[in-house]
Amino acid sequence: MPVDFLGREIEVRLSEDEAAAPLAFRLGSREYKIAEQLTTWEDRGFGNLQRGRDWRQQQQRRYYRVRTEEGEVYELYADWSPARRRRKGSAHGARWYLHRRLSSAPAEEKGAGEKEPEPPSG
Repeated sequence: MPVDFLGREIEVRLSEDEAAAPLAFRLGSREYKIAEQLTTWEDRGFGNLQRGRDWRQQQQRRYYRVRTEEGEVYELYADWSPARRRRKGSAHGARWYLHRRLSSAPAEEKGAGEKEPEPPSG
């Protein structure tokens, strides 16, 4: 199946633990419950393009590759700007985006030799 690039802002329900992780997300009127977090990684390089920024002004994105209860695989990310990081409870102050859908096939239909796509290196 081809990758569907979505690039849409979404609402995310987070866990209550210190390292808050997504439990579900809402796209339009539909809620997708997350059954499994497959991998996570950070991207701090995209905000480095502006001159005069130091490390305290750097934007950050944390990506999550997740499988929903229906077996679909999505990538979503939390986008923190320097102003949002200064707020109390910064994990809850992030803007969340649904980046792309990687698979719409249920997990039980996947072949034994199929692997999940690797996150970008960097």
